[in-house]
Order: sequence, then C-alpha cells, then structure tokens
Amino acid sequence: MTTISRHSVEVPRQYLGVPVPDDIRHQWESWDAATWRRSRHMAINNLFPPDQRYTVRPPAELCPHHRDAWVGYRNMDFDPVSGNRWPGHPGSPFVPVGRDLARVAEERRCEWDEKASEQMRLIEQICLSGRSPQCDRAEQVDCDGGSAVE
Repeated sequence: MTTISRHSVEVPRQYLGVPVPDDIRHQWESWDAATWRRSRHMAINNLFPPDQRYTVRPPAELCPHHRDAWVGYRNMDFDPVSGNRWPGHPGSPFVPVGRDLARVAEERRCEWDEKASEQMRLIEQICLSGRSPQCDRAEQVDCDGGSAVE
C-alpha cells in the first residue's frame, strides 16, 4: 500500500445523501475514494460526474521526475471551446449533427478525465515498481528485484 501525502482535508459525513463508509473516510484522497465518489454519482444517474483527479493526492513515494509527470496529467483538461478528443483518439472535433453538442462536450470531458486518471495511475505503478530508468531516487531496485544502493 502506498502512503498518501498528508494535509488537512475536511471529509464529509455524507456524500450525495449517502453516509461515507469509514474505510473511504480514512483514505478520502485516494483512488479508491475517488472511485467510490464516482459510483455515488452514477447511482443517482449522473452520467457525467465531476472529475475526481483533483481530489487524489500523489503517493509520497513518487520520485520528483514521476511526480512532475503525474501533476502534468492531472492538469490536462478538456477544452470545451475546441472540443478536441483525447490526443490520439480517432475522430474529429464536434462533427455530430443532430445531436446535443453540450452532451457530446460532456462525454468528451469525461473521456479526458478518465484517460488522464489512467495515465496518473500508470505513472504511480511504474515509479513505485522501482524498476523505472527515469526514476531519480537515491535508491533503485535492480532487475533481479533486489535493492541496489547508489
């Protein structure tokens, strides 16, 4: 289990009218809590929940290089003016005709939120594995899984 950076956050007793479970309250700034909050939105039929990336804190163990990459993905937001999809996603911006463009924009915003969150989690996984050549930690893990001292 990774350690989450600590600072004072007010955790509500209820979220969208549902009591917050104790295990979620104790890890309010984690991906598990973000997933739980998203599920609460889906339970009330909110198909376009607010982005939860900004409620998650990076693990304290992230090296500076990966922390910068993590924050970079966290800060990648959908541009409602251009309407562009996530980079590399097929399709052109706002081509749908006869559909509600506001709904398309919300779908694309959620797509950006989900893709950026996936990248953030991947960065955590790569850095915390200890085998990333990009890590600039003092101690690295060698290919055999043992600990190599600088």
